Amino acid sequence: MRIEAALMLEARTWYVDSSVLLRAMSGQSPAARAWFEERIEAGDRFVASRLMEVEVRRVTKNAGVDQDIVDEYLDEFLLMTVDDELLAEAIALDEKLGGADAIHVASALRLGPGVLAMATHDRQMAVASISLGFDVFDPVIDDPGRGPVTERRPESK
Repeated sequence: MRIEAALMLEARTWYVDSSVLLRAMSGQSPAARAWFEERIEAGDRFVASRLMEVEVRRVTKNAGVDQDIVDEYLDEFLLMTVDDELLAEAIALDEKLGGADAIHVASALRLGPGVLAMATHDRQMAVASISLGFDVFDPVIDDPGRGPVTERRPESK
């Protein structure tokens, strides 16, 4: 079974980072937009750090994107607070990550690999997430600059 099919069999909780959401919202990746819409219809849940909201709002404001569209997407998310404890957890990670990615991964770790899967188009974040036990999926399969990031097949349940 292909990973795409395996990840779509049951409703899941996804940690989605801005590398996926921005491409879906902007139409830069019709595949990511279709994945996001399919997952909403399937009853999946979406989680992200408030950092993702900052990243998405800054990029979309700078690009002149209507914030009502941004609101529609962000309304699908449970946004996790970034506090001093989370920042300390991000700093303590052993994985090779930049600051923002470390905050995203630390946020996901608060719920854990058994609770959610990662949706990212960021290779470094994907590698770190896999090493920490997360299932990782890249819905941005139509990026002309590169293929999907490394993926890990979900374990049988």
